[in-house]
Amino acid sequence: MQAWTIVPIRGLATGKTRLAPALDAAERMQLCTRMLCNTLDAVEATFGGLDRCIVVSGDAAARTIAAQRGARTLADPEGAGLDGALDAARAAACIEGATRLLVLSADMPDLDHAALQALLQSAGSAQPVLLADKCGTGTNGMLVPADLPLSFAFGPDSLRRHRAALAGMGIAATCWDDPRLAFDIDTPADLDAWRAATAAMHPLRAG
Repeated sequence: MQAWTIVPIRGLATGKTRLAPALDAAERMQLCTRMLCNTLDAVEATFGGLDRCIVVSGDAAARTIAAQRGARTLADPEGAGLDGALDAARAAACIEGATRLLVLSADMPDLDHAALQALLQSAGSAQPVLLADKCGTGTNGMLVPADLPLSFAFGPDSLRRHRAALAGMGIAATCWDDPRLAFDIDTPADLDAWRAATAAMHPLRAG
């Protein structure tokens, strides 16, 4: 079974604009870069490399970081949006022989190898698994058969829309419960919560 990973990212300099009240542009870029690299670290540790990982982004800087790490890269198709970009990445992975796709948002700072390994070991090979966000309304990713004709529907209320689309195909999706795959940083409150948790885990770094 060939599992491929797709990591979509809006951009390092243009992402996470809702964090503007808490971080300036340079700090937001630094955070986005850190989270992308953390995602690539987790994927690399889980699969033994990044040769079956596609980073899809309209941002040349993000693609450069991914390519330097050994990942495949794909520029967003013109006017396609996130869902269209994921469609293009899925098609590219399938051409290379992918049988299973792991889609991961690049804004989960607690994502690690152990979380991905637990997901892959527990999930059935044919059963779609959705990664709900911390609010239980968004989708942070999914693990699906590569040939599943599921229309990506990321954005507000995406978890309900993904589940409804699967139900329309007669499939009851599993929602994976792991805080490392649920917590994402979108707002200043998320950033504060992450900083507080990090400081609690590493008190010597807080100063």
